[in-house]
Amino acid sequence: MKKLLVILVVASFAVPLIAAEDEKGPVKCYVIGHGKFLKIENEITIEEANKIIEKVQKVIDLYKKHGEKDFELTNEEKIEIENAVNDAIAEIRKAGLLPEKMDAKELGLLPHFGIAILNPIVSIGAGCSHIPLYPGEAFIGFMLRPIFVHYFYGYTGCINFRLIPPRLEYWDWFGTQTFMILGFAGIYIDFASIGFGFPPMQVIMGESFLTAGIDWI
Repeated sequence: MKKLLVILVVASFAVPLIAAEDEKGPVKCYVIGHGKFLKIENEITIEEANKIIEKVQKVIDLYKKHGEKDFELTNEEKIEIENAVNDAIAEIRKAGLLPEKMDAKELGLLPHFGIAILNPIVSIGAGCSHIPLYPGEAFIGFMLRPIFVHYFYGYTGCINFRLIPPRLEYWDWFGTQTFMILGFAGIYIDFASIGFGFPPMQVIMGESFLTAGIDWI
């Protein structure tokens, strides 16, 4: 079953989709943090959506690779992760979903040792979500409203700092999963309505105060 799931996920990311590449559909992007909440909606092509997902997948591949050794990174590896995150952000901005300047450091996705309130999280999958947020809501720091996500198949990785012994720990879920993110600051993109032939993809890049849920496989 797991092998079949791997094949399905790889195929969904790698095989050209049946819809026309230039077909456009609405995509929602939420930018949360630094005392603000922005909801940007724009019509983008399936080709643009595929490019964003490809860039985010590269970030996730690096997190999976370095997570196996608890993020004991060299300077070159840190630069590699930072460049991959910045490339993904640039692709999101190019699609008109991120009007303001943002980088990897601002998203908090660069692993660092020390006790932190928020933990880096990267996630991509096909499924659905519920975000009880609304434009114009005032808050300080980061929102404590939850984000509920269910993936039929997908990947979620999160870094946590362990005090004893002091080290960074990386845990991940792969496959069918249901989880909640509390106190999120970062970028959330919903591709659910882009059009026929494109799976209802969700992308999450940023930091969270708490991530909890169930890995069904």
